[in-house]
Amino acid sequence: MQVSLIPVATAANPDVLHETTTIVFDVLRATSTIVTALASGYRRVYPVADAGTALVMAHKHGFVPAGERGGDKIAGFPHGNSPLEFIGGPNVGISNDAQKCNVLILTTTNGTKAIRWAESAYKVFTGSLLNARAVAQAVLREGLDVSLVCAGTGGRFSLEDTLGAGFVFMEIMKHLNGEDSSRLAAGMAVDDLPIAAYELARFYYHDPLSGLMAGRHGQRLLRRGLEDDLRWCAQLNRYDIAPVLSGEFITTGNDYTKQ
Repeated sequence: MQVSLIPVATAANPDVLHETTTIVFDVLRATSTIVTALASGYRRVYPVADAGTALVMAHKHGFVPAGERGGDKIAGFPHGNSPLEFIGGPNVGISNDAQKCNVLILTTTNGTKAIRWAESAYKVFTGSLLNARAVAQAVLREGLDVSLVCAGTGGRFSLEDTLGAGFVFMEIMKHLNGEDSSRLAAGMAVDDLPIAAYELARFYYHDPLSGLMAGRHGQRLLRRGLEDDLRWCAQLNRYDIAPVLSGEFITTGNDYTKQ
């Protein structure tokens, strides 16, 4: 099994993902928000690159729109990209259609674009610290080569996404080696990028929050008063959920069929 890491999604050619199982990371905050929403009662998340398209589709279909640009909630959207906004689950009123209100349509600066960029992969999962073990186990069940795709921030390297990829790679090695993540499993091939991500995760293993706070984007969110978001996203293996892209939507995988 080959494990590769792409440090900035849109700076690479998506053709490299063909016939691989891919995990996309936007730890602060899109992929953390996606798994939180699904764990809290949303049935599906619709990732959209363009904000205008997201709002039009939300109004047309009755979906719940959420989005940010540059870390700030988009004007006209009821929700931003904080996972804390979705802990309570969908707000379904008496007159609302529950089947529509439990669908979140999400557009973000980096994460949703990276997810759509990765669509050429055999399967696309979304990963974060919150579900590192679950998504590692999910990709191993596929039995294919694995691509760890970091969304990055504004087309640049992002420390927190690489940290998330490192924690998932650590879980992959634990699963294959009986909790021993210090050596590669037989038949596993990697280059130096997954190893570097693993070493980053090992360094911050006992204090993931410091890892999220150390990066440029983490510092930006702290300046905006969003420390609670970082604390939430720093929880390791909170959820046993591996969100997977199924057609246009991200689901928990129960209704996945390859399109």
